Amino acid sequence: MYAGVDCRSETATVLLFDPNAIVDDGAAAWFVDAGSLAEWLETWLAGTGWYREDADEYEDVAEPTPWEMAASRIAE
Repeated sequence: MYAGVDCRSETATVLLFDPNAIVDDGAAAWFVDAGSLAEWLETWLAGTGWYREDADEYEDVAEPTPWEMAASRIAE
């Protein structure tokens, strides 16, 4: 997976790209990890992200969700 910041969003959304999820045009391979860079940094610093080793032991750990804008942004 690769992480990146959507600099075109007002909140600097943190996105993930998972090449293993590529289907057709690749839009399905993009996920939102955090709604903003600030949110992502807070989660990372607190060690509470989905990527932590024991995340499966916690019900409140949010997993990345599909990025709804992927298809339109890839086409631009």
